[in-house]
Amino acid sequence: MARVLQRSIRRPSHHARRWAYLLLVGTAVLGLLPSATLASTQHQQTQDPFSSFMWPAYRERFLGDAPVVFDERVRVEAPAFAEDSGQVPLSVDASALEENGEPISQMIAWVDLNPIPRLFTYTPMNHGLAKLSLNIRLEQASAVRVAAKQGDTWYVGGTFIDAEGGGCTTPGIANADNAWEKSFGELQGRLFANDDEQRLRVRLSHPMDSGLIPSQPAFYVQGFELLDTQGQQVATLDIEASVSANPTLGLHMRPAPGGYVIGARDNNGNRFSLGLQP
Repeated sequence: MARVLQRSIRRPSHHARRWAYLLLVGTAVLGLLPSATLASTQHQQTQDPFSSFMWPAYRERFLGDAPVVFDERVRVEAPAFAEDSGQVPLSVDASALEENGEPISQMIAWVDLNPIPRLFTYTPMNHGLAKLSLNIRLEQASAVRVAAKQGDTWYVGGTFIDAEGGGCTTPGIANADNAWEKSFGELQGRLFANDDEQRLRVRLSHPMDSGLIPSQPAFYVQGFELLDTQGQQVATLDIEASVSANPTLGLHMRPAPGGYVIGARDNNGNRFSLGLQP
């Protein structure tokens, strides 16, 4: 019996010892990897999380042939269901991407199933932070996406909003309220300051007519710009008629002692401006 047991106990082969060694080394190397590297692989993916048939077309249209990564650090917050499809609050925050020290050069947002898909193109330049808020229109339930460009790569986040619909093709305030002209062009705002940033809250009285309703021409704000006290442009936000009537913006900026001047223009050549101080 002892002889049988002796034969059954064998030393590991050369190949077995080699594979065991490689497994041990691989485990040790993984333990030495920075936690941020491991975390980034967990929250990045390359497949569209919403499986939208519109994604390939809008990816090419808005992002071109640059590399694209879906990344949960691009946070897009909105109600799960839009009770008012003409006024849906949307909040965007991609500032977590900038923790590596590389700034965000541009942000683009769109709605997959809107007749006017693009919401805005934001260029924060040197003063703007990669977060903002505004109200949008939804024609039907849809994925809403935001892409933030860092270096040569677009990082994309999004959310899905359920809705009754019709937010882009129902009559605007120009038809519903005959007194809208009395407040037309009023630009109101406040600047809230702390040590880390200054938050601008701005509201412009404007019908934002999309032009999708018969006999109602397009009449909407095309863009906002922020200037410092020396008159230098420090950030721009171009928008479309898919933004809600009376657009209300929340912009986050790096501290500026003298405040900002915010200006706006619409497609009829009207211009509006307002100075904001801390």
